[in-house]
Amino acid sequence: MKNRFKLCAVAAATGLLLSTAPAAHAAPAVAQVHSTSVATTAVAPARGSVTYWRYEVINLKKTKDWTNKAEELGTCKVSKGTGGYCKISSGSTVGTDVNVSLGAPIGDIAATVGFNYHYSTNVNVEWSSLKIPKNKSALYKAYAVGTRATYKIQKWKGTKAMGQKKTTWTLQSTSGTLQAFSPSPRGGFDIVGSTK
Repeated sequence: MKNRFKLCAVAAATGLLLSTAPAAHAAPAVAQVHSTSVATTAVAPARGSVTYWRYEVINLKKTKDWTNKAEELGTCKVSKGTGGYCKISSGSTVGTDVNVSLGAPIGDIAATVGFNYHYSTNVNVEWSSLKIPKNKSALYKAYAVGTRATYKIQKWKGTKAMGQKKTTWTLQSTSGTLQAFSPSPRGGFDIVGSTK
């Protein structure tokens, strides 16, 4: 099911008189469909029209407990001939990351996807490997874990002649596949690496 919201209304007509007043913009909340709109009052000739722009999120897919290798939290290395333990001890703040396209507002897209764009969490890593023999080397990295979303954005144009109730919508463009990431509220992390 497509999530839809109106971005704004812009009057487009020769001799059109337009006054606009921004609507209140509430902070986005998790899993809440959020919209931004502009209230429009217009007086225009018979041939005048109003143009609207709308963004839709389509092909939305989510993956929980996803390891985000773009969010490295720490690393450790043990060289061959050294031996011992590979340890990672770090503290980081990981925030929500949302990709947009076609001029879509990032806060609205985040909310439509089901993420709070302002959300962040502290991730503390305290980890140690098993003892590494001197004849082996080791490299390990810690990454943030959370929910990943992939989706596309569509930009729609609506035109309504003054005095008519029906708005005609036409698709203007569709983005490529985009992604967003929201960290786990548990402050989770994943260790990736090997001893060889």
